[in-house]
Amino acid sequence: MADLVLDLWGDVTDPWSYAAKRRLEAAVAASERPADVVIHHHALPGAALSADDFEQAAVRTRPDGLDISLSEPPSADTTDAHRLVALGHELGGPALQSAMLERLYAAVFREALDVESHHVLQRLAGEAGLDEHRVSEVLASSAFAEQVAADADAARAAGITGPPHLLVDGQIHCAGPVEVEDYLALIHRAAAV
Repeated sequence: MADLVLDLWGDVTDPWSYAAKRRLEAAVAASERPADVVIHHHALPGAALSADDFEQAAVRTRPDGLDISLSEPPSADTTDAHRLVALGHELGGPALQSAMLERLYAAVFREALDVESHHVLQRLAGEAGLDEHRVSEVLASSAFAEQVAADADAARAAGITGPPHLLVDGQIHCAGPVEVEDYLALIHRAAAV
């Protein structure tokens, strides 16, 4: 089969986006042909949860291995963080993009780091495996800002109202985080078409 493309919109300050990433990756790994499935991450900044919703998300994502140590929702302009996720994709494809995103989620939810800080972002990107010189260039410019904006525009055009949101093979929508088994069923359904 040709590559099955999974487009996942999320925000690095949204715990449900973090859970969706982990659950979707587990579903891909459990699918019949994981090497034929490609996950593309798209920026959808501006996730907002109430303190109660955030606390509930922290509890409900523990089985996914997420250790959310924050007591209240983080607030940050995540545009620069998402620009580095896009850089990760350019430098190393979906694997490096995923590594950058995973490092950002850990920084936000386990370490309570400020992902608006260029100094912090520079360090995180290096730890994720991105070329530090290119990271410096990107942070000193507006590179990839148009791509982040385009991701948000594409989400609005597709009727996506908030993260996380999955689009399977450009056809099947799945809003919100669902369980690994549900993502796996969507993958099998799309692969059978």
